[in-house]
Amino acid sequence: MKGEFFHLSGKFRRTSDCGKLQVTGEVIHSKMYRINATFIAERDPIRNANVDATSTVFAVIQIGLKGGIFQYTNALKILGKPHQILNFEEAFFCYRGSTLVDQDKCMLCERGSYHNLLSNKCEPCARGKFQPKSGRVSCLKCYEGFTTVMSGSISKNDCIHDCPRGHYLNNASSKCKPCGFFAYQPTNGMTSCIPCPAGTVSYTNSATSVEQCLENCPAGHDYSSDATCMPCNRGFYKPSTDLICKPCKASTTTEGFGSTSENSCILTRCRPGYYLNQDFGQCLRCGHGYYQDESGSRNCKKCPLGTTTRMFGAKSIENCKSTNQCATGEHKCHWLAACFDLPDIDNIPSYSCKCQPGFIGNGFECTDICFNLCLNGARCKKNSRGQPKCICLNGYEGFRCAFRRSNGINLDDRI
Repeated sequence: MKGEFFHLSGKFRRTSDCGKLQVTGEVIHSKMYRINATFIAERDPIRNANVDATSTVFAVIQIGLKGGIFQYTNALKILGKPHQILNFEEAFFCYRGSTLVDQDKCMLCERGSYHNLLSNKCEPCARGKFQPKSGRVSCLKCYEGFTTVMSGSISKNDCIHDCPRGHYLNNASSKCKPCGFFAYQPTNGMTSCIPCPAGTVSYTNSATSVEQCLENCPAGHDYSSDATCMPCNRGFYKPSTDLICKPCKASTTTEGFGSTSENSCILTRCRPGYYLNQDFGQCLRCGHGYYQDESGSRNCKKCPLGTTTRMFGAKSIENCKSTNQCATGEHKCHWLAACFDLPDIDNIPSYSCKCQPGFIGNGFECTDICFNLCLNGARCKKNSRGQPKCICLNGYEGFRCAFRRSNGINLDDRI
């Protein structure tokens, strides 16, 4: 029957003595069969020690099939002597992890590569992966946040921090650093940056393309973040031969913006919390209600409306505190008193305290108005406005129930 298969040798027959050889037969039509013999060849060519001769595996198989070593005629139920025309085809296959070279040799995929089963080729491990062993069908992946500089890595030690584009890995600190204004890097996970062309500078310290390297700005100017030439800030200068603005030496600054020479660094550079008094050429502390968070300034910044500083020489806007001590909770009013904010005088916090209705005192101390108010066992009761009233026992009267009555006549003096 056309298409019928026969298992002649191998794992499908328990009585086979042919080791790992597998032979199958297929009926093509009534007078044509296809025989497939598959086995592992430990070496090729092979040597016959008895006659000291060598031959290829393919040639030995041809002789065996033609000479009747394999009794395939009975298995295939061929009647009579088989036709003498035998066509042979040879094909080599390799284990997973190795590929065919020179048409008849298997070679393991080297370290740093893997066996691509789809293309049946050894291919280098991609960036971010590595393979320390040969003959593998996949590569190992670097930890999250790490990559390799190039493909074909053989060790996990090749995995480095996956620095973003425009940055590089500083080997000394093992940290990602920006390329700076004179270089760029279009690829992530690199250990160095590419220099900008001569005479150009980047407008950002983390450029990702050579297009970000631009021609030099005029003297006293360099690039801003939007690629516009802007004057150097106070405390910086740039000659025409330089590419970026340079800071003045320590403790000095420039008189204005756009300085073109180091000779412009003639003024004292005040540290944060101070400003330069030009009349005296000295650095003075910022006063109450002012701060300065930058160095080299000629004046201090005023605190936002409703806030002030509690000290001289404030260095941050965070030092500006609300002048409303009632709102900030800085007052010392009693918990049964209301706080009323007053304008600060000479930067001294000012507010007043008033006891709540039903309580008496100076606001810093408050006492219940009913405390020791009613006499002779009377009960004190307050109305909705906190005003007290003594409920006298029978025989007593008065605001504090201090009077005793007998047949309508007071017997006691008012207390």
